[in-house]
Amino acid sequence: MRTQFFTLVSAIIVSATALAQDFDITDVYVKKDAQLNQLIFTIEVAGLAGDSVPTAAGSLDGAPVLGYIFPTTLTPEDVGFDNTSGIVAMAITSHPDFDDTPLWDENMDSNFDNDGVVWHSHWVLLENNASVPGGLAVKATSGSTTLPPTNPGMPMYMDSPGFEVIWSGNKISCVIPLYRMNNQDSFNYDGVTVKMQVNTSDPLLPMLGVYEVYEVASGNLSLPYSVGNQSCDTLIIDVSSTSGLGLINPESITIYPNPASTEVHLDMSIGLNLGVYEIQIFDLSSSLVYQNTINSSSMIIPVTNIGSSGTYILNIIETNSGEIKGAKKLILN
Repeated sequence: MRTQFFTLVSAIIVSATALAQDFDITDVYVKKDAQLNQLIFTIEVAGLAGDSVPTAAGSLDGAPVLGYIFPTTLTPEDVGFDNTSGIVAMAITSHPDFDDTPLWDENMDSNFDNDGVVWHSHWVLLENNASVPGGLAVKATSGSTTLPPTNPGMPMYMDSPGFEVIWSGNKISCVIPLYRMNNQDSFNYDGVTVKMQVNTSDPLLPMLGVYEVYEVASGNLSLPYSVGNQSCDTLIIDVSSTSGLGLINPESITIYPNPASTEVHLDMSIGLNLGVYEIQIFDLSSSLVYQNTINSSSMIIPVTNIGSSGTYILNIIETNSGEIKGAKKLILN
């Protein structure tokens, strides 16, 4: 019995660690394929993108939804909604309890209503909502709301456009023809990974709210990235314990420039506890190439202390627990 207990505990720890890494963003980018006139939205993670999916709740009410989200500065009209307020986001989601893409057969079994767990695309309109822990929810519709004809028939600003979603290794991507987004290829965006939940029983809660935020690429949902063929030039790792997006004074570490050619700079926020965290940098073969405790409000690491040109993974570790607080892709050139 004791052996079974420890085996179960070990399995839970391994599962939780895998989930954290599968949603720990190391990079986010939107690139244009000019030849095919389309945009490719991509999130890279420390683990396996798309490998972790929700466990079914058995009902629509309370159904969990996992998501790789791209909040943008696009307007609602650009994606087929009416003129209203909110943050237009491309959401790549998985949820085994229901299928909200009735026009598409993602698993190609000739059954159009059993594909919810397969990663698929949505346009959604997000708004601030203090009634859920993550501070955001999909905006509810009204009687006069205009939605695209591919919407799933749920009373919120959501569309099921059927864009191709591809996931392999540490990347998950969504391919969007530009004519399906008003030919907009100049906008800002961010990357967020979240756990959401459906509500159909409590009128005080949104139908689909954000209940846990795993990672925000920018650290503060500032939507700083622009469309193009580049990685995040400034990396921000939020080490706060709070899971919501509405952090007033998040404890964070800012790493720049990226790519770096001579030095890597680390700036610590005012509230960061010094001596509690350490930086670890690994090459792509998982060999540790640099390690140091964060004992000052700023650090400079010469590139020569890390290695030659190439791609590395930078981790911030809580020293006592060994917990990875965040991981980012660092490029040296």
